Amino acid sequence: MGTLGFLLETQIPTATSNMNKASLSNQIIPILLFLDGALCAAAGIFAYQLGIDPNTDWGASRYILLFAGIILILISAFFLKKPTLVFNVESAKTLFLITHIWGFIFITYAWFITYGNFSTWNHTTHYYTQLADGFNNGQLYLERKPNRALIETADLNDPNSRPTFDREIWDLSLYKEKFYLYWGPIPALIIAPLQLLLARSITDIYLVYFFAIGLLIFNTLIILKLQRAFFPKLPAWNLFICIPLIGFIAPIPWSLNIPQVYEAAIGAGQFFLMGGIYFSLLAFGKTPSHKTHLFLAGLCWACSVGSRAINVFSVIFCVLLICYWIASESTKPLNLKKYIWDISAPFIPLIFGALAIGWYNWARFDSPFEFGLRYQITIFNLNKHLDWIFQADYFFLNLYHYLFQPFEFISQFPFIKPIINTNFPETYFYIAGPVTGLLFSAPFLIFTLGLFLSKNKGHSTYYYFFISLLVGSFFINFVTLLYYFFSQTRFLVDVISQVALLAILGYWQFITVLSNKRHIAFKLFTYLANILLMISIFIGLLLSFSSETNRMETLNPMLFEKINSFFTIP
Repeated sequence: MGTLGFLLETQIPTATSNMNKASLSNQIIPILLFLDGALCAAAGIFAYQLGIDPNTDWGASRYILLFAGIILILISAFFLKKPTLVFNVESAKTLFLITHIWGFIFITYAWFITYGNFSTWNHTTHYYTQLADGFNNGQLYLERKPNRALIETADLNDPNSRPTFDREIWDLSLYKEKFYLYWGPIPALIIAPLQLLLARSITDIYLVYFFAIGLLIFNTLIILKLQRAFFPKLPAWNLFICIPLIGFIAPIPWSLNIPQVYEAAIGAGQFFLMGGIYFSLLAFGKTPSHKTHLFLAGLCWACSVGSRAINVFSVIFCVLLICYWIASESTKPLNLKKYIWDISAPFIPLIFGALAIGWYNWARFDSPFEFGLRYQITIFNLNKHLDWIFQADYFFLNLYHYLFQPFEFISQFPFIKPIINTNFPETYFYIAGPVTGLLFSAPFLIFTLGLFLSKNKGHSTYYYFFISLLVGSFFINFVTLLYYFFSQTRFLVDVISQVALLAILGYWQFITVLSNKRHIAFKLFTYLANILLMISIFIGLLLSFSSETNRMETLNPMLFEKINSFFTIP
């Protein structure tokens, strides 16, 4: 497992050994091995019916799956009768369970993104692929050339005057007869050496998948660290169920069903933003703060802005909060020279990143602050009306869409779908996509109030520092979205991790406080909280089926019809 295994192990030992109620059954590993075997065997036997294998005949892979499944079942049966000492070690049981939860979520992600067959990673965009090719050729622009008619048109954004063009140049930025990407370059920098090494194109679908699983890993590590530090007696169920919640909460599965450049850029930005928050959490879990972790936090945040420029405001807030925290924890009177040295670790990659992004923009568009948005080929003339992109007029429309807009019930699977609101003045420079408000798509988020309605006096200032990181980054990104001219479900990826983690902390805080109160009240609350948690998972998965492009139904209609028939009552 390498680095990932080490990161997990650093979270696990006290995350379980210190909690009297959270110990796992000694049979958890054999049981999970049995489930592994059963799933492998079922995948081999029913590969055709599940859409994994398009052939009815058995091939070598199906025999291997069946054989592996039988072996795992036999091993689990042996250890159920003769448990070993290793199976009694709490950290081993926890590691085994977490990796299985991850495995299940990773497979589900792959199932969604490949529209149910695991093998066809297509029907995506190639924007970052082209930019990576450009980088490998020593240039910042794409190899694709605009045709002369497109260059000479009077208004690129006038549908009546501009010539027809290839769909692949939609949303590209055209400047001085060259095509550029206005999305951040970090994902392209990641895949550029891989494309050279593998001698093949890495399309945007792989980036969407990679950043989704990376985000899940960072969020899981944050959950484990928080439980270890602040809720050591939390029951095991209340800890581990939060991992599938953070993985399946809307709009994460939704984005996997639209694996395009937009989702890749947003996913990269959130992956690096939460990575920075994780490393800052590690840094301040020690005294004095660990400069390596602060450096990694700054590096992640620089990459976050380099993937999704809108995250710059959240990153500035996080860095200022770190500076304040270091100052508040330093001995008084404050030694300015030592203080500057202490805060230098995150600033080194951030300053370098800011200079690199400024140079990147200047080299392309003759301005360090121009990302290419005004030169974008889209439905509006952004070069003429750039000031219309962020307006106060959009605030309450977006607030309704992102928080309070319900979903619509339908008679067939998936039984719910998002609504497109068109009830706003036509004069608005505004577009509304299919969106379900967070209070309907993830009702579990109501437990964010638990941070304010329940009191736990045992928490240190370190706990409130981390809550401030989450609240600040959520609030800044969310308010920015509220002023934007376009409401889309995918934009909620910018904020969902922060608010979901806050809700998890509120959920744990309620449980901790009520566990010392009346037994009936504690049981009722626990049942209600767990029901809302499971509902949030199911809604997140169901809404993803009816995503913006109906990917599953369009590209794999036979499988979708099988699912619909299974859930349809005659």
